[in-house]
Amino acid sequence: MSNIFDHFEQKKVQEVKGSFYLYLPKKWCKKYGVSEDKRVFMKHLADDSLLIRSNMTAPELMTTYTIDLDLNIDDGLELEEEQFIEYLFNLYLTAYIIGYRTIIIRKKEKIPTKIKNRIHKLTQKLYGMVVISETRNEIVVEEHFDEVNLTVLSKQVLNKVGLLLNSFIELIEDYENMDNLNEELEQLEEQDNQIDEHRYAIERYVHQILNFPSLGQNINVTSVGCLHYSESARLIERIGDHITKLVRITKNQPMKDRKFVLKHLYRVRETFHTLQDYFWRKNSLELWLLTQKIKKYADEVKKIIYEDHPDTEYLIPIRRISNICGDIAEIRINDILTKQQEDEVILKDSG
Repeated sequence: MSNIFDHFEQKKVQEVKGSFYLYLPKKWCKKYGVSEDKRVFMKHLADDSLLIRSNMTAPELMTTYTIDLDLNIDDGLELEEEQFIEYLFNLYLTAYIIGYRTIIIRKKEKIPTKIKNRIHKLTQKLYGMVVISETRNEIVVEEHFDEVNLTVLSKQVLNKVGLLLNSFIELIEDYENMDNLNEELEQLEEQDNQIDEHRYAIERYVHQILNFPSLGQNINVTSVGCLHYSESARLIERIGDHITKLVRITKNQPMKDRKFVLKHLYRVRETFHTLQDYFWRKNSLELWLLTQKIKKYADEVKKIIYEDHPDTEYLIPIRRISNICGDIAEIRINDILTKQQEDEVILKDSG
């Protein structure tokens, strides 16, 4: 029966006068110049594994991914060219998220201007990616952002969603006095793309750390912590999606009772701001109490929805935003307890 160690290289350990010796992989030593440097760095991790690093940077990440724009479909598949192009742009986004530093997009003949413009537009949404060269049939995109900082990115995406919610509420407060309401609502809708940018960046760095755990050591983030960041980012993005849904509802269906809707918007904003404040603390009790308030509010709104209130369409996404805040709080509780467990193991080993 196979187990995890089937995928590991085995090394014999020699004991000499109470010290233990093993040979490092020759290719790895040559790659990182260990023979010249004469030293490596080791760290005992919380899961009882041993991390060994050279004096150079972390292992080289995936470097280049090439996308061929020429239609190349298996005979058995029925696919229109437009669908194929959509698939290729999905590949571009996926290549970015999983960590490729250089992405080459090429075609045998000239790349159509429409496609070039779309490549540039998508690249602008990919945190740290820049078009570094462009010819008639090839575009090269590279990463120019070296620092991996999930904390900063998470703060940015939280702040962005908070600003989006505040901006929507301000529009509703001045709802009856605005001549250009639809124009302002459309501008708000566009901001949802900026939230996507930050979420993509978080997913990218999470993939990098999961592939190369030593990267996480630089910012004190474990693989489990990465998953918490990733799931939180997805949920924060969903809050942005529900705010955008509120924007669309406002464009298409004027609210019947503005004061009623504002009351619930203020309630959900207070919940979000509380979550924003608690997100970086290490107090699991505060977060748990927040989840209980959210559950109570969800029950209140559910009754109003069942009573078929005329502004029910607004209440549904508002309730969902509140519930997602509760989901994020629960992830933070998990993260706090996981971190406490890791710290206890490290303290026990050092003592």
